[in-house]
Amino acid sequence: MTSVTHTDVLIIGAGPAGLMAANALENQGVDWICLEKRSEPSTLSKALGIQARTLEMFELLNVHRPFLERGYPGPGTKLHLGDTTPSTEELYHIQSRYPYILIIPQSETEEILEEQLNQSGKSINREHHVIEVSQTSEGVYVKADYNGEIHEYRAKYLLACDGSHSKVREALDVDFEGKDDGFTFFLGDVDVPEFNDIYINVFLNDRGAAAFFPYKDGSYRVVGLDRSKQGKPRQDELALEDLQESLDTILPEPLQVENPKWLTYFGTAHRQVDTYRKDRTFFVGDAAHIHNPIGGQGMNLGLQDAVNLAWKIDAVLKGHATDSFLNSYHHERYPIGKDVLRETSAMLRIVLLDGTVGKIRNWAGKWALTQNWVQQRVANHMSHVYNDYDKTEQNRSLRDPSLPKKALQAGDRVPDYLLFFDGTTDERLYPFIRRHGHLCLIYIDDAQDEAVIDYAYDFARKVKEKYSGLITVYLVARGGTVSSDPDHELPIIYDVHHDLQRHVGMRNGHTLLIRPDGHVAFHETTSNSENTLAKIKRFFS
Repeated sequence: MTSVTHTDVLIIGAGPAGLMAANALENQGVDWICLEKRSEPSTLSKALGIQARTLEMFELLNVHRPFLERGYPGPGTKLHLGDTTPSTEELYHIQSRYPYILIIPQSETEEILEEQLNQSGKSINREHHVIEVSQTSEGVYVKADYNGEIHEYRAKYLLACDGSHSKVREALDVDFEGKDDGFTFFLGDVDVPEFNDIYINVFLNDRGAAAFFPYKDGSYRVVGLDRSKQGKPRQDELALEDLQESLDTILPEPLQVENPKWLTYFGTAHRQVDTYRKDRTFFVGDAAHIHNPIGGQGMNLGLQDAVNLAWKIDAVLKGHATDSFLNSYHHERYPIGKDVLRETSAMLRIVLLDGTVGKIRNWAGKWALTQNWVQQRVANHMSHVYNDYDKTEQNRSLRDPSLPKKALQAGDRVPDYLLFFDGTTDERLYPFIRRHGHLCLIYIDDAQDEAVIDYAYDFARKVKEKYSGLITVYLVARGGTVSSDPDHELPIIYDVHHDLQRHVGMRNGHTLLIRPDGHVAFHETTSNSENTLAKIKRFFS
C-alpha cells in the first residue's frame, strides 16, 4: 500500500517562483515540500534582470548577499531610437537601496535560492512528475510519478509554481485567458568583441529591435525581433549565422557575435488566470501570468508573488488569521499582474510602430528621456517600488481618514529608512522587519507623554496575549529619555533622521503595523488599545 506524505504546504515547481516560495516559507518556519519534474537544475540563463523591489524582498529573506556578489548592477539603458545617437535612461533615480537592475542569469538565481534551502537542511524532490491533483475542504491531494513509483502527498495548501504549461492548472480546469502575440523573437548569449558598455543598449527602428544586456563576465545577452523574418513558421533552433544576419539587418553599424553559449527562437503570449486562488490552491509566477519580456518584469512578478503569499499562509497556519485572509493574495497580486500584461502589450505595439508613426515615436521618446521627471517615474515604475496594494477593498477599509494625504497607509510600501536603535547604533528598517516579521511602531514626540506611554505598554501587553510570537512592538521616539515601566520594558527606536515623521507621516500617539513583506498593514492615529486591536483583527480576517 502506498504511503502518504503529509506537509503544510506543497509546492509544485522549482523554478524561481517555487524556490522563492520555499525560502519564504522556510523563513517563516512553515513545513513544506517542493516537487520538481526536472532531474537537475536548469543551466539556461533565461530571465536575467532582478529589479530593485525584488532585491528588497531578497533582503527581507536574508538571501540578498549572494545575489549582490554574483550579479552585475546595470546602471541604466541607452535607447537608440532610429539610427541616431542614443538617449540614456538612468536608474539612480530609483528610491531604494538598490538603484539599478541586477544582471544575473536565471540559472544562477535558481542556484542561489536552492543553495539557501540546502544550507537549512532542506532539498527539492526532483524527478517527480505530477499526474493527479484533487482538493477537498480539508486540503490538497497530489500523486506524482517518481521513476515509475507513485508517491502520494497531502497538504493543507498547494502552490502551483509549475510555469506557463502548469499541470496543476490543467488538472483543476483553470483557464489561462489571453492569446499568443504571433511574433518570433531571437535570443543569444554570445560574445560581442567590438562592443563594451556597462549600460543595456536597445536599438529600435523600422527594421526591428535588438537589446544587448552585459553579463558580469563580459559576454552579452542579445534578444530582439527581426521584422523581415515575421510571419514564417517558428523554429526552436537558432543558428549563429541567422542571429548575425538579423543583427546586420537591424543595427545601424555591424557588430560581430561569436562563441554562442545559448541560441534560440521564442514566441510570446499574454495570458493570466482570472483568479490566483482556487480553493486551497494558489497560482504563482508563470502559472498565473505570462507576457513578453520587454522591461524585465516576468520573473520579478513571480518572485514577489511568492513573498506576498508565504507570510499569509504562515499567519493562517498558526491560527492568527482566518482562511479568508488568503484571498488578499489574489486581490493584491492580480491587479499588478494585469497592469504588467497591459503595459508589456502596449510596449510591444510601440516597438512595432514604423513609418511616420515610428518617426513620431522616436522623436517623442528622445524628448521624454531628456526630462528628469520622466526618467524618475519610469525608473521607479519599472523597478516595482511603486507596486503598492493600497487600492484593494480590504486595504481601503483599513485606511485612517484623519491622516495627511501623503502619509503611508494600508498597502503602501515602506522604504528602508535609517533609524537610531537603542541609543547605540544606526540600524535600517528592513533588518528589523526580517528579525521580527510583523513590526509594530508606536510614535512618541514628548518623552514624558504619560498618556502615549500608558497606551504603548497596555497595547503591547494585549498584543502579547492575543498574538504571541507574531507581532513585536517598539516605541519610536524623536529623542530624549522615555520613562518606562520596569516590569514591562519596551524597546525604543529613535527617529533621529525624522524619516518616519516626514515620509511616513507618523505623529505623537500613531501606531504603524508593518507586514513581513515591507508593506503597511495599517497606520492608526487613535491611541486606544481596543481600537487598534480591533484593526489588527480586521486586517487578519
